[in-house]
Amino acid sequence: MKEAPRGPFAHIRWFCKDGQILEPKPFACEEFGGGVQHGEWSDRTKAIRAAGFPIANVLADLKPDDIVPARGDDSKFLFLLLEKFMVAYDDGWILRKALFYRGAFQTHNEWESAKAILEALSKRDAWLKERYALLIEATRLLPHGAESQSLLTRIRGTSSLIAEQQPAFAEIRNKIHIAPDAGDAARVRDFAAKNGIKELTETYEQLAANIDAAYGDNDVLRRLDALIKQLGNRELGKELSGLRQAIAAASGAEERVTLFGILAATLRNQMGQIPGTSRRLLALDTAVAASTAQFTAGSELRQALGKQSRSQHLDWLQAQAQGLYGMGLLSKRELQQIQRSVKTLQQPGLTLAEYRRELELLGRVPGWASRGLESQMGDTIKTFQRIEPKVVMYVADRLRGSPMLLYALIHETLSQDANRLAGVEHSLFGNPVPAGLRALNPGLARGTLRHASELGKAHTDPEKEIYLVPETTPDLPAVAGILTEAEGNALSHVQLLARNLGVPNVVVGEQSLPALVSRMGEKIIVAASPGGVVRIVSDNGSLDALFADGDNQPAPIRVNLDKLDLKTRDLLPTTRLTAQDSGRSVGPKAAHVGELAHRFPGHVAPGLAIPFGVYREVLSKPAYRSGPSMFDWIRSQLLMLNQKRSKDPAGHPARLRDFLSRVRGWFETYEFDDEFRDRLQDAMAAVFGEPGSYGVFVRSDTNIEDLEGFTGAGLNKTVPNVVDFDALLEAIKQVWASPFSERAYSWRQGQMDKPEHVYVSILLHRSVPVDKSGVMVTSDVETGSRDWVTIVASPGVGGGVDGQAAEEVRVRLSDGKARLLATATETRKRILNETGGVSVVPAAKVDRLLSREELRTLALFARSLPERYPPIVGEDSKPVPADIEYGFLGDKLMLFQIRPFVQSSWQGYSDYLASMDAVLNSNADLKVDMNGKPQR
Repeated sequence: MKEAPRGPFAHIRWFCKDGQILEPKPFACEEFGGGVQHGEWSDRTKAIRAAGFPIANVLADLKPDDIVPARGDDSKFLFLLLEKFMVAYDDGWILRKALFYRGAFQTHNEWESAKAILEALSKRDAWLKERYALLIEATRLLPHGAESQSLLTRIRGTSSLIAEQQPAFAEIRNKIHIAPDAGDAARVRDFAAKNGIKELTETYEQLAANIDAAYGDNDVLRRLDALIKQLGNRELGKELSGLRQAIAAASGAEERVTLFGILAATLRNQMGQIPGTSRRLLALDTAVAASTAQFTAGSELRQALGKQSRSQHLDWLQAQAQGLYGMGLLSKRELQQIQRSVKTLQQPGLTLAEYRRELELLGRVPGWASRGLESQMGDTIKTFQRIEPKVVMYVADRLRGSPMLLYALIHETLSQDANRLAGVEHSLFGNPVPAGLRALNPGLARGTLRHASELGKAHTDPEKEIYLVPETTPDLPAVAGILTEAEGNALSHVQLLARNLGVPNVVVGEQSLPALVSRMGEKIIVAASPGGVVRIVSDNGSLDALFADGDNQPAPIRVNLDKLDLKTRDLLPTTRLTAQDSGRSVGPKAAHVGELAHRFPGHVAPGLAIPFGVYREVLSKPAYRSGPSMFDWIRSQLLMLNQKRSKDPAGHPARLRDFLSRVRGWFETYEFDDEFRDRLQDAMAAVFGEPGSYGVFVRSDTNIEDLEGFTGAGLNKTVPNVVDFDALLEAIKQVWASPFSERAYSWRQGQMDKPEHVYVSILLHRSVPVDKSGVMVTSDVETGSRDWVTIVASPGVGGGVDGQAAEEVRVRLSDGKARLLATATETRKRILNETGGVSVVPAAKVDRLLSREELRTLALFARSLPERYPPIVGEDSKPVPADIEYGFLGDKLMLFQIRPFVQSSWQGYSDYLASMDAVLNSNADLKVDMNGKPQR
């Protein structure tokens, strides 16, 4: 279609209101109630549309409720926006030739329809609040003729005049008529220089100058004048008049960047108060123009970076954030956090440690904007990607064309300054990287660099490899190291496992990705220090000594067999359990649920534990007819696997997969006897009540979870909200088998000294239909400070643990001060079904997921733990922060689990990693002069 002379169209036709399609002759539909003329889709286009890809949209045929229903699916509209993006991004895309197919689009009809769509959207509260970024995108991408009728009419008229006198100009004329943009001025001047005729010299320049005016500061002032006039002397009109005067009087790029940002933010704040859809559309046009003007002024400001004071750079940063908020790319809460961080940085007596910490937070802002766009457009992008891979560039391109481009450059200037002051030198294959590498988890790893697309392939061995992944996903197998393009949330199970095992995890900025991609398949070493210094080098053997030293490797997971009670086979209500039972008859989940219920009555749902002894009894059954017990067979197979691995390492993955598959298959076919079924039914009735009136989460609870040196978070299976008893029996077998999944085995057994001694108890925990849920750690997970708590939350049940795009907040215990680190942008949530299981349903977009009162409730709970709960300890029985899974049912806090927040200790003892932080630690208390210039 891109090269077809008519693109996606077959003919030009009249489409009458009564449904008739007629040949293109003047007034063809007049006697049939009127109609519109435009291109008719080709058979190929119709087939693609019928397959679920609504391409080649003609706006003249679209009505607001058809393309953007007030309720329900709006994916067709999002597809339209992405198509408009592709037309601009990819030289016309499928309209590459059709742009010049005269009659395929009737500009007047296109504009009328687009205007009606935009005005309809501007009336909807959801689009003014939760979907403002998409409303701005629609205003930006849909040509609707409201920009400045007189100037744009002159532009179109002049271009037609030139084309009449010089036919070679017709392509540019059609482009200006159908898809105009600021680049048209350069196209006109280039044409004039190469192909122009003397008689039209002044006309070419006048046309180019008018296009410049339509996309420059004057365009903002014209739109602003029109808006002020329509608003009259209302309070907003007076405020806008003041801004208009300031913009007109601004003498340089610095002032204009700030004023345009303020204008865009003001319009967003007041959009819902502007009466009438035509005025709102004019306000939206003004906001888009302000963003374009801020971007243009920002291009001039780049030359000043590094030449003014640090404080001045922060003012510029804040101005860009205002503009981003005005475009809907940041929420109000995110903007307020940026403003608080800037205010902190401009306080006298700022230390270098505080300077780096606040800049680290401000460095998250591009990720906030990216996540926000992904949450609204991501599903449609994935669908569109099936027919056009280039559409994946939408988010990146949108951010590059927004105030985010200058924001990132300003932040990079300050980050480089902070790193130079601190003596921090990130490096990538021997080259210094001033910014763009950020350590999430410290650690030291060597391995072959692989891309995420290779996960699970037969030739890979993840435990000896370092993976570059889009983000840390919940099903990531055990790997040597992780390089991520997006960090996910800090308390997901994968992040906790990586912290626990000392697996380095480094966020890689866009500028560093090409260097990594070019090294795929090569052996590399990743070092991330506790202080956040990152080095990525080729593994040429020069650092072999680091990996030969046992002090630089994780200690094995040791099972305390003396503590184990494998004889207890009674089913145990959690009211009979305390924390002391952890690792004895049951795992830590059930034991601590019991302890929590004693200490915080009313905040813990009832539970029933199936102890280790029942699992061990099951393993005493024959592995196969007349063979050894399953336990003995597993032990012999593990021994054999270990022996053969040393002799034939290449064949180990296949042998291991076969072994694990056979164990899982054995559990799947296991038959419960009547005695156990009866006992279980009786115990459940006693604990939970009438059968069928409740659901339970069937949770794995092993003897090697939450040990002093190992967490095991999320490795084994949880079956949610089981209602039917037969389904419960199947879920129990799945949970018993889950330690033998390839992922669980790879993360755990490779660290164990006695891998056969994994015992599974099961916690049956009554389902609670919480509105929101998440994880809290009673420390700042980045710095280790116990003065703060780290909280993540997602809508629905099971939030925060599977790497969802969760809300992440740090709260200071002394005064409740909150620092926003990420907004919840998850578009789906899990809810409980009455008949069992969970459903994934759309989640409403909110600026704030956890209310201030809910944050206070969590902080109060965290403060009360030391007095009300037995000590949470880690290695050497030293106190460590607690990791708590929680939810809110209405305004009531519900507690689901508590465990030690375990971090690897071996990486902290590495001399190599410590040496990377030596200069940083010695400079932490240096004072930063914010009136001084950034070091370059």
